[in-house]
Amino acid sequence: MDVLSANATRRDAKQYLARFKTPKPPLLDVQAERNARHRKDQDRLERMGVNLGGLYVPSRAIADSPQFTRHDVQQTASAAQEHTLHVALVCLRAPESLDDVTLEGLATTLSQLVKLDTRIVLVLDLEHGDHLTNVIARRTAFTAQAKRLILAIGRHSPEASRHVAGALEVDGDSGNVVLAVPTLVLKPLGRGMVPIIPCMAHTPSGQLVDAKAEDVMAALTTALSGVRAHDSTESQDRYNTTLDRIIVLDQAGGIPSKDRGDNAHVFVNLEQEFDSIQSELSEYSTACKQSKNAQLYAQHQSNLRMLNRCLAMLPSASSALIISPQEVASSSQTSTATEPSTGTGTRRQKNTLIHNLLTNKPMVSSSLPTARLSGATTTTTTTSSSSDATPTAAATATLVKKGMPVTIIPTADRRLGWAIPPTGRTSLTLETDPRVDLARLVHLIEDSFRRPLDAPHYLARIRGRLAGLIVAGAYEGAAILTWESPPSTNTDATTTDNPHRLVPYLDKFAVLQSSQGSSGVADILFQAMVRTAFPLGVCWRSRQDNPVNKWYFERAAGSYRIPGTQWTMFWTGEGVVEDRGRWEDYVGVCRGVVPSWAGGGRPD
Repeated sequence: MDVLSANATRRDAKQYLARFKTPKPPLLDVQAERNARHRKDQDRLERMGVNLGGLYVPSRAIADSPQFTRHDVQQTASAAQEHTLHVALVCLRAPESLDDVTLEGLATTLSQLVKLDTRIVLVLDLEHGDHLTNVIARRTAFTAQAKRLILAIGRHSPEASRHVAGALEVDGDSGNVVLAVPTLVLKPLGRGMVPIIPCMAHTPSGQLVDAKAEDVMAALTTALSGVRAHDSTESQDRYNTTLDRIIVLDQAGGIPSKDRGDNAHVFVNLEQEFDSIQSELSEYSTACKQSKNAQLYAQHQSNLRMLNRCLAMLPSASSALIISPQEVASSSQTSTATEPSTGTGTRRQKNTLIHNLLTNKPMVSSSLPTARLSGATTTTTTTSSSSDATPTAAATATLVKKGMPVTIIPTADRRLGWAIPPTGRTSLTLETDPRVDLARLVHLIEDSFRRPLDAPHYLARIRGRLAGLIVAGAYEGAAILTWESPPSTNTDATTTDNPHRLVPYLDKFAVLQSSQGSSGVADILFQAMVRTAFPLGVCWRSRQDNPVNKWYFERAAGSYRIPGTQWTMFWTGEGVVEDRGRWEDYVGVCRGVVPSWAGGGRPD
């Protein structure tokens, strides 16, 4: 409870604890069956003229007493065999470079994860130095580092840990690494121990060879996720494992990004971003190939490839986290708040690993502007030369998910976004474009807003105005954006459809109710909108009592309550307030958009 109170909100803790509520097996009600037989016999005898009085009425005390039957015992044993172990697969790179203090802090956090009923499988990966070129030297080094971890974890966890050597084997046919002896891993897991597995494997002939961390992690992901079983031992029948998390502890830290002011990818949607991030990291590596940072970016690429391979085998709810051991160690300790506050005393710094376990989300939202982050600088201008420079290694952790594809219709230039229509009108339509599934889109809008849409009215309103559509996954979320004409004024009668006065407007932002929360759909949509579709800025409106407004406030560049209306206007981009004409156009559009909901009611 101490860990939960320090690292999660009440709702997060409640959702996490709910997973331990196992349904009770349906027990056979022996007494109810006996009573039914008695009533049947009594009815038969009474039809024969035999009056039994109260002789055949079952006693309440007997009916309420527990029944010890063989059937109940068998069901209890069966339930025990189906016990699910929630596993986190951890890869610790270069443990030999960690000092004892860092290792102690790391062991503290791993022990806390065990207390939260997360079973840990720890993979060790040593650096490839000149002194570790032969197999015997590497085996000795692995053993030494495993002993350090066993001692550190043992000081914080009564279950402790175990060095597991000999469980991995190189398949003679495919050459892939496989978990050849699952019992060596599953039995310690069942007792709450942490198996420590070195990146070494045996060939079919018994020779010990070095193994790549990526291959070892893939082999363990396959075995622990149940994709393929290697044997039918008693331990596998007894323990049903589910791989919930993959954690990479690497001093390189999270994946760097020059598109964010904090130089970090806090969340990676592999379906959408894997190729582009790998290409970006290659460019960084090439740009600094004469420096030691080139190896650093190669390490980031290796981490991302490994997670892409492993997460492809797991359910979409699974996630991975890349974080430095130093960050994990420092956040395991009670520390004074980093920023001055009006109160006094100390507070526990949130632990990124535990936060991710409880919420399946990053510490900060990926769609949150850098200026909103705690401790971010107030500088908002960036020179062109700095935007082309390679970012430094990110200290921030990166949450990685298999995620979902993002479809942007039409395709947009990443630097400029969708182009303004030269005639003031667009030809894109939702009802005729073969890339759009209108029925699913309407269902998504109605499910998200919890009210029916007047589709004919809505389609007529945005005809000729539609800038584009962003769809996340299989219509789990969508954003419809338009080019809106500001209202005409006495001084400018040609405002309507004037391409120089068109306002980029977020008309609909919808996420299925079942996908709201930790799935990250809203963040994925918002990022695509502000970084790809309308990178120079966009505006939208929301009812002043809309509970989603807090989310909007955190991500918008500014907000304004429009006088005489129920609307709050939000916008992104720079210079909106300073440009009076642009400001009035934004306000005019947000004031004048006509809603298209069926059945009346208040607009939205």
